[in-house]
Amino acid sequence: MQVLKVKAQPSGLGAEVSGVDICKPISKQEYDQIEAALARHGVIWFRNMPIDDEHQEMFIKWFGPPNVAAKQLNNARMTNPHFYDVSNVDENGDIMKEDHERRLYLAANLFWHSDMSMRQPPARVTVLSARVLPEVDPPDTQFADMRMAWDALSPERQRELEPLQIEHSVYASRAKVGYTNFSEETRKLLPPTTHPLVRTHAGSARKTLYMGAHASHVIGWPQEKGAKLLEELVEFATQERFRYVHKWQPRDVLIWDDSCTLHRAVPFDDQKYRRELRWCSARELEAV
Repeated sequence: MQVLKVKAQPSGLGAEVSGVDICKPISKQEYDQIEAALARHGVIWFRNMPIDDEHQEMFIKWFGPPNVAAKQLNNARMTNPHFYDVSNVDENGDIMKEDHERRLYLAANLFWHSDMSMRQPPARVTVLSARVLPEVDPPDTQFADMRMAWDALSPERQRELEPLQIEHSVYASRAKVGYTNFSEETRKLLPPTTHPLVRTHAGSARKTLYMGAHASHVIGWPQEKGAKLLEELVEFATQERFRYVHKWQPRDVLIWDDSCTLHRAVPFDDQKYRRELRWCSARELEAV
């Protein structure tokens, strides 16, 4: 069996994987090694992979059933329901104007979040491929390991947090940027849901925090008190010591485990440079 190369970051969060071409169908043995690297490092990436939609969809299906993206505010160019267009490009292929509705909606990606935590079951794995990057200084994507953050909490603090249940919704994250114009179809597809604040990560059997911009409040607590706790926890859990910062290169394919990491985008001059990333995710098999 061919052994893939895994070059890990010193902190343990993040690793480059090589020795396999994911632009083609992969084997069970290759998938098992990729899954093991992801479980250990939380974020992995492949360089110089000019993957197309067909093979990206085949790849995400190894990790679980693909999520269906909400039609509202997805680029009309996306004909596959499993893909979301993370870009500053409109349906005509032009750079979106400052007042474009989808541009405002996507601005919430600048906050720390876990993809699809507003769903039940939530996303487990996200795959993001770089199709077009700015010619100058492509913006980074930042990640933070919620397992490391949990381990850094005092035993007393851990005991306080472990019983808590948190409500997640897309309306909470988009309210942070002032977006409220949701269609009835979206509201039916994405009702608020509840997840434990502390979970056990399936891949590593380590405890992990589960929160982010979609998390609005603590069930059973006054709204303001719960929101303040979550804000404090995100600030603590995203310190530089818990982070990996991905420096994008053309044709990168980046994969992360949503069940144990938070991530956020970094702003760039989106009125001057094009940036087109193709997103898809696989959901967890059971509700949590």
